[in-house]
Amino acid sequence: MGFIGNGGGDDRNSPQGLAKTADDTDRNFTTTGNIALTVTNFGTIGTRNAYWPDQPSCEYPRGSRIEHLYQGALWVGAVSHSGQQHVSTGATDQASSSRIGRDYEFTSDVGSGMIQRSSLSSSQYFSEDAISHQDFVGYYSDLHRTNPSTGDTIPGHTPLGIAVKQESYAWNFPFADFFVILNYTIYNVTSDTLDSVYVGFWNNAVVRNTNNVRPGTTGYFNHGGNGYSDTLRMMYTFDFDGIPAPPPADSYIGVKLLGATPFPHGVDSVGNLGKRTYYNAWIFRSLGGDLDYFSPLDDAGNVGGARSRYDRLASSMPQPKIDILRTQANNITTLISTGPFSSMLPGDSLNVVFGVICARKNGLLPAYLDTRDQRKNLISNASFCQKAYQGEDINGNNRLDPGEDLNGNGRLDHYQLPQPPRPPKVRVEVGNQDVTVYWDKSTSEFSVDPVTGEMDFEGYRVYRSNPGADFTNPQDLLLNLTLVGDFDVPGDGIGHDTGFDPVLLKQAKYFSGDTVGYWYRFPPAGTNMTHLNGWQYIYGVAAYDRGDSATGVSSLQSKTELARVIPGTPPVPAGTKSVGVYPNPYYGGAVWDGSGERNRKIYFYNLPQRCQIRIYTLAGDIVADIQHDGASYDGTDIAWFRQYSGTGTAPRFSGGEHAWDLITKYDQAVASGLYLFSVRDAQTGETVKGKFLVIK
Repeated sequence: MGFIGNGGGDDRNSPQGLAKTADDTDRNFTTTGNIALTVTNFGTIGTRNAYWPDQPSCEYPRGSRIEHLYQGALWVGAVSHSGQQHVSTGATDQASSSRIGRDYEFTSDVGSGMIQRSSLSSSQYFSEDAISHQDFVGYYSDLHRTNPSTGDTIPGHTPLGIAVKQESYAWNFPFADFFVILNYTIYNVTSDTLDSVYVGFWNNAVVRNTNNVRPGTTGYFNHGGNGYSDTLRMMYTFDFDGIPAPPPADSYIGVKLLGATPFPHGVDSVGNLGKRTYYNAWIFRSLGGDLDYFSPLDDAGNVGGARSRYDRLASSMPQPKIDILRTQANNITTLISTGPFSSMLPGDSLNVVFGVICARKNGLLPAYLDTRDQRKNLISNASFCQKAYQGEDINGNNRLDPGEDLNGNGRLDHYQLPQPPRPPKVRVEVGNQDVTVYWDKSTSEFSVDPVTGEMDFEGYRVYRSNPGADFTNPQDLLLNLTLVGDFDVPGDGIGHDTGFDPVLLKQAKYFSGDTVGYWYRFPPAGTNMTHLNGWQYIYGVAAYDRGDSATGVSSLQSKTELARVIPGTPPVPAGTKSVGVYPNPYYGGAVWDGSGERNRKIYFYNLPQRCQIRIYTLAGDIVADIQHDGASYDGTDIAWFRQYSGTGTAPRFSGGEHAWDLITKYDQAVASGLYLFSVRDAQTGETVKGKFLVIK
């Protein structure tokens, strides 16, 4: 992966991969929650967009292709026994793209990899040691001057003699799916003492909507705004202007210092950790212009006037130089750090934890204003990330005080999130202008909150997307479902006290091949709720609890179990009903079409369960051959259903309809004109015929 130009935020060539070894892996990314963040086992996060669009770097919302990160990395600085300042870096803006290039100074040992764990009993990675719904655990060190697997030299690297256990945590709770926690435990594995230790997180955040601006192309890297909140101990980045393809991505990424054990010198609680937190920023690879924005090249000293890496770790840049970063677009790399940790004797360890936090911008003001109100969601998300880290440590002093042992195990536990009920098991049945949602009761209603120890289930909420919402802004689909039903425990004064009678069945309903007993259905029996055939709907059901007034925790909602459906006619025996096409005539740019020739569609309806659809010109030339199987058809044979999936899952069809993208078997878009079709029932051999008109 190469770079063009002389630094200072120049555009980069299209990435070709990091070219690290199999032991140093960069192919793991979070799939739980709403951030898709790549986490490696050599001290970095993000992919440098090396695998775009197949693998996200830091995508939020997950599935949107809105990226927030080029690369981030752990930095550790210390004074060695010889009195020299050294910094070991996971990556820097000066890092080379060679196999193990300059400033990739952490490596994993031969045979190591990433461990994945999950606290979800339903996960194949379930482990009682798991902290979150998706943990990644990796081990690496700065001990090697050459890569253990390849023998490649790591240029300019002087080891401190540290080993790192890195853990990342992600949750799928809707109140905690917007952050990933990075937990670093750093060990002194040499026989020498390390003094004046600082730990930081370097970040090259680039917030862009890659649906509009391809990574690595001209203008991709130079349009970020950057800010720092000393009260939150958080640096953040946003898309300043959206150039060259506006509008700008309407979201933030923040990196927040959550805590440290032990605290740095002079700090006795998380509350005053800010006085030992430092922020620095510089222009990517810049060695000209303002000295404060020079890229640091060396661990110590003052080469060419640029502050050293150790100096950057140990002190902040001037406040006026920080303030101006919010007011102009540039390609900035940033660093948040803490210390000094007075000394690390041989065998000692310290723990520093950061949070990677994403949020949607609040309001409709221009992105470049970066007002506090625009950061409202980011501030709220950062606050909950902090609470998630502290867990039982309510006052943040790293000690278990009276009243803090919420789970009664006699020790101080971080990462103790209150938990909503487990999400219900959901099944959706699709018919002609009809969708019926079923869900079970035992999964959610007998959930126990691990913090309070109580079964605190309160009710269910049913959500639905509106027809068309998934076409105009598909990345927002999961964030803009409409509440269409809310049913909760009656008589407890919580919620609406609606009860469950409208949706509760007299006895559990079972389906062939499905052992789950479904006790609820929506819409309620007798309710007329018409759905449009051929239109995509997303339905979701979530359970919620009553909250806990004693601990100040409000009602929490589970992950929303989603189902993607396309109403339509059920399969019918050939000849019993007229096979047809809609819309007929088809007009180019139909309201449900996406952009471009490959995102069009028409539907054949009243099809047999299994059949062959053949499309002809008036001259008898075959345009397309389509094999239909109603039991397995999911629409993914055409681009529309792949691109506008919303949930990233295949939809459920009624069985008697099949979509066609108006692309011929020769991979060409059909022209305007009248077309004939035949449908041959695979079981009986009976054939019916029809015609349709295309007008572009």
